[in-house]
Amino acid sequence: MEFLKNYSNRELNIWAELVLDLIVSIYFFPKLFLLIISGDIYSNESIILITTTIFISIAYSIVVFTIINIFKESEKKDERDYIFELKSYKISNTIFQISILFLICSIIFNPLSNHYEFTPTLIAAFLIIITLFCSAGKSISLLYFYRRSI
Repeated sequence: MEFLKNYSNRELNIWAELVLDLIVSIYFFPKLFLLIISGDIYSNESIILITTTIFISIAYSIVVFTIINIFKESEKKDERDYIFELKSYKISNTIFQISILFLICSIIFNPLSNHYEFTPTLIAAFLIIITLFCSAGKSISLLYFYRRSI
């Protein structure tokens, strides 16, 4: 635990968010792919998978971010921090907009191809995937901006 003293509260929060993305990915993707392969993506098991994933991420966030904020005192933000946050939110927002555009185009043009049916659970699964990519993009860009400025 001694190595954690070298990191700031802000940096620990960013790393915790990346670990959360990794945990959700490790839990969610294999089970989702098994549901797709077995053809059960339209069943109640996919709803259970989505709600369990959401509950895992909420529980992780409450526990880990509370522990970080208890043991590490947060610093006051300056102009540099606000600029880095704005740049990372811009990257995350761009990823989100492009992903949503692809999702909407897939839904609109799906009747032409008839490959698969878009159900609310499948759309929710896609939204979780999009959220993971946006969160990872924001965290990685924040770490990059902070490390570049040192």
